Amino acid sequence: MPTLSIHGDVHIPDNVIRALGLKPGAELTFERQGDAIVMRPVKTIKSSGVEEDPKILSYTGQTVTLEEMDNVIAKGTVSRKKNA
Repeated sequence: MPTLSIHGDVHIPDNVIRALGLKPGAELTFERQGDAIVMRPVKTIKSSGVEEDPKILSYTGQTVTLEEMDNVIAKGTVSRKKNA
């Protein structure tokens, strides 16, 4: 039976580690529910990679700022209204 060490450590049984798919370094949350403690692995969202490497989109053109994009969109809206 797992016991609490003087440093607050508890050994998680191997069958629980395998059942939850835990790996060394996995982040865990602990929640008190009455006189019980519920431990859950922290779910992480896998990145698509776009944030880390914009080249993944293979775009080689000139980069523009959000302000420049907004200006072009605004001009397009004005010219459409004139043509309508």
